[in-house]
Amino acid sequence: MKRFASSCLYLLCSALLVSPSVGQEIVKDRGFSNQRSRLHYTRVRTYDVQHIKLELNIDQDSGTVVGTSSITFIPINDGFSQLVLDAAEMEIESVALVPDVSTGKASRPGRRKLEFKHQEDRLIIDLDRPYDRDETITVAVAYQVQPKMGLYFVRPDEAYPDKPNQVWSQGEQEEHHYWFPCYDFPNDLATSEMIVTVAAGQLAISNGELLATKENPAQGTVTFHWRENVPHVTYLISLVVGDFTEVRDEWRGIPVLYYVDPRDKDLVERSFGRTTDMMEYYSTVIGIDYPYEKYAQTTITDFMWGGMENVSATTMTDNTLHDEIAHLDFSSDGLVAHELVHQWWGDLLTTKNWNHLWLNEAFATYFDALWVEHDQGRREFLMKMEGNKERYLKEDREDYRRPIVTNRYEDPTEMFDRHTYQKGALVLHMIRYQLGDELWWQAIKHYGRTHAGQAVETNDFRQAIEDATGRPMELFFDQWIFRGGHPQYEVSWKWDRKRSAVALKVKQTQQVDQVTPLFRMPVQVAVTGESGTETFSIEVNRAEEVFYLELAAKPARVAFDPEDWILKELTFDKSKKELLDQLANGGDVERRRAADWLSKYNRKAVAVAIGAALREDPFRSVREQAAKSLGKIRTKAARDELLRGLQDPDSRVRQKVVTALGDYKGDEQVASALVEQFTSDASYYVRANVVTALANMRSKRAGEIIDAALETDSFREIIRDSAMTALAKLKKPAGIDLAMEWAQYGRPIQVRRQAIRTLGKLGRLAPKRNDQVRDLLVGYLQDPHFRARNEAMKALGDLGDDQAIAALEAAIDREYLFRSKDAGRDAITKLNRK
Repeated sequence: MKRFASSCLYLLCSALLVSPSVGQEIVKDRGFSNQRSRLHYTRVRTYDVQHIKLELNIDQDSGTVVGTSSITFIPINDGFSQLVLDAAEMEIESVALVPDVSTGKASRPGRRKLEFKHQEDRLIIDLDRPYDRDETITVAVAYQVQPKMGLYFVRPDEAYPDKPNQVWSQGEQEEHHYWFPCYDFPNDLATSEMIVTVAAGQLAISNGELLATKENPAQGTVTFHWRENVPHVTYLISLVVGDFTEVRDEWRGIPVLYYVDPRDKDLVERSFGRTTDMMEYYSTVIGIDYPYEKYAQTTITDFMWGGMENVSATTMTDNTLHDEIAHLDFSSDGLVAHELVHQWWGDLLTTKNWNHLWLNEAFATYFDALWVEHDQGRREFLMKMEGNKERYLKEDREDYRRPIVTNRYEDPTEMFDRHTYQKGALVLHMIRYQLGDELWWQAIKHYGRTHAGQAVETNDFRQAIEDATGRPMELFFDQWIFRGGHPQYEVSWKWDRKRSAVALKVKQTQQVDQVTPLFRMPVQVAVTGESGTETFSIEVNRAEEVFYLELAAKPARVAFDPEDWILKELTFDKSKKELLDQLANGGDVERRRAADWLSKYNRKAVAVAIGAALREDPFRSVREQAAKSLGKIRTKAARDELLRGLQDPDSRVRQKVVTALGDYKGDEQVASALVEQFTSDASYYVRANVVTALANMRSKRAGEIIDAALETDSFREIIRDSAMTALAKLKKPAGIDLAMEWAQYGRPIQVRRQAIRTLGKLGRLAPKRNDQVRDLLVGYLQDPHFRARNEAMKALGDLGDDQAIAALEAAIDREYLFRSKDAGRDAITKLNRK
């Protein structure tokens, strides 16, 4: 039963909440922007692109693209006489006015060359006359380029002879203009077409429908003709070339295709087998059937992301393909669901500019979690959302705080963070909470149908909710989207006999400032006594207040937001007796909280109770939290409970048990048990955690396990990676030689990354080897692999030798990817602070 509570004001503190108007700077952040940041707004459009046609020849050996980019467009205003395209670091051979490639209708009879200027990354084309807004024009740009960004060439070499020969694109955010002239901003949608010629024996995969394949035996090439008929933004154009095996499926007659290295064919079903089930689920709940001609997922090597939702043709890292042992702990379903649902949220509806990126990424993150709820149930969904919360809170606590929507940043890459993805997903969850499931899905369907085929911004979503439900959402969006932070609640209760009520005191303790408001939120409170559980609804909107929850008798326990709907940090002052009762008898969320909050008690009875939860609780999240808490208690009783937990049937729980045992420094009984676990456990992840746990313990057996780990193959090299992490944890300069060995070009990149970082940490502890380590790391600043270069920058920051600054500055100038430049700048900042 739900009831409403009366409240008594203790302290009133108000915060002005202002929704940003068009052209207004959004509320500043706390630690996110810097002196290089600038204000970003939607790009001004002078023309509307209708169709993009690419005719390309790809030379994989030289890394060259030769081709023609034909842009069909309509002026937005009369008197249009100059076309400006984005085109960076390419050689423009000619520009001509040609027949409309999408309709065959001529812009004007014949083909006419046009005058142009190429200034930095802009191609300025003078048309033959002024055009009116009802005229369709096609301009063809012939060019060649060896792209530094946007299109990437992967090749085998002496160090990596088994690496495949591949070419793949990555357009998000605005990188496609490094390999073909285009309008490269996400506020314009057009159809697209790709006619691409590659070496014989290779496949070329692109957007939409494959119209034709033509063998060219005299040239030793093959030509593929793809066309995407659903309009989309430029960055979603895709090209992948390589030696792939095609595995075919279908959904409601639509081809569903999986392209993998022939060596990985047997891994396809395990990684992608739920795709068609997800397509059915998302089509149903969103209210729009999957809208494209096909759905392809292609796995590639050396990808810089997990996946990219190119329209109808998702690109995936080949690191998502995994064996049955890895499947004990790892699933591709989250990545598959995230990229698939982007076909609606991100492709069919696309953010108008990067300020509103959450409309792409938060939606995909939350709808990934909604698939978990649908497929695996509420408990696994709660765990997924708890993980989202932990990731966001870590960034908020350790790095910076910003509004979800902000226009103050240096580069759009910075917007791809935990605030956009995880916090945004948690905000969508709260919208669902406030609306209820029926109105939530009503609003989602209305938003999708209203704005399909459009570039959108946050107010479009807010207005769609209001139109569909009648619920005003301005206050909610003001505090959760256009301001930063979250409520920090301090809660306590006592029994008021005179009122026969629970007196629930709630404080908001977050610092209220320009960034962070005082939040106004409806909260459910569940009160449990001998007669059962009663739920009250309260609204918390002040810095401190007391709510009186009238009951017939004093309850055994009180739960604040028992289903964890609200993004918050919560401390609840409770007795040990109540927490033990909550651990034994509370709901899923409350049992997890009790397992956490009981860690402040080091009594044997508490350790035994938490140990019982570790062994017996049906909810994995409670067992994992019990392991963490026993690690904090660090008594003999807690240790013994953890040792029993090594037998948990779920390897994901065993991971947490092993990590917690790593806090028992100097305990050789624990060390022996962990060594046995490394030998006997089937899970790659558990064994990797054993290696780092023994190092954390400073166990004398850590060295033998590090040696064993370096001899062990595993998914994503996580066991060897853990050996490098363990070397850093041991803080012994003797580990430098081993880290040097595994940092070498030719070793697996997953291990190299950690080995390079370990060199920086250990080198700092060995002054006599400082020059040697610094010179090695400076050399890695020019490594062929961008991940190695990034780690070398970070490692030089850890090393603390300011003689590396000049080399870092030169590396920053060489790099194209913003993340690489940023890593170098962070390292220099660190060195300047030493």
